[in-house]
Amino acid sequence: MTKKANGEGSIFKDKQGRWRAVISIPTVDGKQKRKYLYGRTRKEASDKMTALLNQLHTNTYIEPCQINLYDWLCTWLELYCKNEVRSSTYVNYDTYVQRHIRDTIGGYKLCDLTNGIMQAFYNEKAKNGKLDGSGGLNPKTIKNMHDMIHRALDKAVHLDMIPKNPSDFVTLPKFRRSEMRFLTLEEQKQLQEAVKGDRLEMPVLLALYTGMRQGEIFGLKWAYVHLDSADRSWLRVVQAVNRLSDRTGEGSKKTYLALCDPKTSHSVRAIPLLPYIAGKLRVYKAEQEQYFRDKGLHRSEMVFTSKAGNLVDPADFRRDFKLLLKRSGLREINVHALRHTFATRALESGMNVKTLSKILGHSSVAFTLDTYAHVTEDLKFEEMAGMNGFL
Repeated sequence: MTKKANGEGSIFKDKQGRWRAVISIPTVDGKQKRKYLYGRTRKEASDKMTALLNQLHTNTYIEPCQINLYDWLCTWLELYCKNEVRSSTYVNYDTYVQRHIRDTIGGYKLCDLTNGIMQAFYNEKAKNGKLDGSGGLNPKTIKNMHDMIHRALDKAVHLDMIPKNPSDFVTLPKFRRSEMRFLTLEEQKQLQEAVKGDRLEMPVLLALYTGMRQGEIFGLKWAYVHLDSADRSWLRVVQAVNRLSDRTGEGSKKTYLALCDPKTSHSVRAIPLLPYIAGKLRVYKAEQEQYFRDKGLHRSEMVFTSKAGNLVDPADFRRDFKLLLKRSGLREINVHALRHTFATRALESGMNVKTLSKILGHSSVAFTLDTYAHVTEDLKFEEMAGMNGFL
């Protein structure tokens, strides 16, 4: 046994050949008890003991069975998660904790959680998870919630708070991809005609000819738009507008618009602009500057603003877009369908899938192929038909 000074613990190899560190820790009644930490190597056991000693010295140690899931998730979110995820992701996680976990499985102590408890929780959310009582949560929402819980419990395992992750090996509801909606070529022409002269024209055209996400369009600054006279214009996606919950007050339901990091690291990208779109942006910029002068407003750094010069609320844009479609007698689609329309036209025009994947900000070419399989399958037949000339 390798002993250390009083209160610093000791490390030894047990009869099973495992390295074991032992340290005395205070209990809730003011007494002391031994805490054992195990490692496959002496260094692993020593590192665990050092980490625990540091927690004891800084008064941040939490006895595993004295903390419940809700309290641990709150701690995990603040200490380990907040600086690693996007603001919008953090708000979503906090919402899961406060609205779905706190009053259900949140009261279970970590050491009492089992796979069966976790499975029953997910089953119930799939059946009656909506807060308004109208049915079950979307399978994608349940998966996102599970990913959060699993990460938090993995951290608890790593910190020797629990021996294993009770959310391992659960069965989640199957996620069925919703039907891909996009405009036909004729519908796209009708939309472009209907939107001419409307204040929605420029954001709609950007969505149709760059494939940018809605939040990315309204998070675009003029500093990231490069309008070159030599037909080499391009823009760079580096941020997005999101509506976040204001958690400053207890039970606060207020929200606010904020510029956040884009969806993933792959979402930061450069997108070339067609000469026609670049020309429209030049005209739009001049008109915007004139509008601000007429209204006595400061020139905005944002490409798109509200009438008062503030950030555009994506919800307002979705509402206005829906009204435009209705006025014009066009088939109702959501705003995201404009992004799918861009991808469909790009593939139909012969764009390389790898290039398209980069422009869309996808994590991989495989994801792009899977998402737009409906287009690539049709193109297979067309390209195979070209082989007839060799027969």
